[in-house]
Amino acid sequence: MKQFIIKAFLLIICTDAYSQLSFSPGSIVLRNGDTLRGEIRGRGNQLVYFRTNSDASSQAYKPEEVIGYQEDGINHLSVSLTEEEITTTYFMREQINGYISLYTLFQPEGRLTSAMRLPDKTFVPLRGNLALLMLTNHLTKCSDPSFSKLLNPQSFFNAPVYFERVINTYNECVDPAQSQRQSRPKSRFRYEAGLSANALMNSWLYGAADLKNTFAYYNPNGVYSSFYTATIGAFFTVAPRKRLSASVEFLASQYKGSLSVPLTNPLDPTVQNPRLYSFEEHFLALPILGRYVFLDRTTRWYLKAGVVLTMRTSISGRFSDAQYSIEIPFLHQKNVGIGYLAGIGADIALTKKHRMYVEFRTMPHFVLDAVSRIATSRSLQVSVSVPLIKHQ
Repeated sequence: MKQFIIKAFLLIICTDAYSQLSFSPGSIVLRNGDTLRGEIRGRGNQLVYFRTNSDASSQAYKPEEVIGYQEDGINHLSVSLTEEEITTTYFMREQINGYISLYTLFQPEGRLTSAMRLPDKTFVPLRGNLALLMLTNHLTKCSDPSFSKLLNPQSFFNAPVYFERVINTYNECVDPAQSQRQSRPKSRFRYEAGLSANALMNSWLYGAADLKNTFAYYNPNGVYSSFYTATIGAFFTVAPRKRLSASVEFLASQYKGSLSVPLTNPLDPTVQNPRLYSFEEHFLALPILGRYVFLDRTTRWYLKAGVVLTMRTSISGRFSDAQYSIEIPFLHQKNVGIGYLAGIGADIALTKKHRMYVEFRTMPHFVLDAVSRIATSRSLQVSVSVPLIKHQ
């Protein structure tokens, strides 16, 4: 499984599928005024990809070729900035649209992070130590002491979040009516929740990994029989349509299995009396996971991995032979455990509004008695999940 995950990540880097990642609904406005609607993927200050749908090939655009674009409800504008008689055009995200507007870069260009748009539609770069000078020279219509304090060199902080505070305060001072109408991009909390049906093959690796705790005439350690079961689970995913998302799952599972151990008489090695070891475990699992889309087409393929917290609700064990049947004692019936989950999945579009997730994954965890590990519970799973509640 580890080798598979490594190979899958290498596939992300080494194939042209990488350019197809993480598209979002949006539109793009060309220089001739035409508006194209489809899916957008911003690629920094100098590039954006557009495609009409997930089956279509993508087209790359530079800032000089478009007026702007909208991705996930957020406006991005092609902004030309002139510094030292050199004009450079960037894609910039709209932070404030008002009397004075504010735009920020995806990544800083040196010490350039933002630009403000004045009422006459000209853009002024806010770069490094010159940002305070630019704000002071152009924001001159407000004499409110609270605003003047923001431009005090002793309290000024050179960062986009501080620029936003300055411009919001200035807009409210100069034009309160327009300030109430000015638009700000809202960070929508996108999520989905639903149920999953899981088919599981569970097994136990009982005992120590080495032989120091075994005896010459019997060895109960090893891999116990597989147990096939099914369960219903639930999930909650944040930013499900993004390339990288996070999710929490909940499911209940169990294991029942045994192993027949040869018991050799040390006085007469030819005589063997088999002893049957059997265990039963019931537990709840809470996987906390990250999901990474490595191929975004009609069917989105992704890798999923993360930590798993478990709560054992009951456990029992017994060994028996021709003469005895003895219960194996445990100090704690209920106990926490920890493990991990790793796998690959497909996000399949059933209709425009309905999707289904199919995953193949492994979910081992340590079976603990207090803090002592008594076994490793291993689980191979096929999971089919359907979102029932969505906020896109």
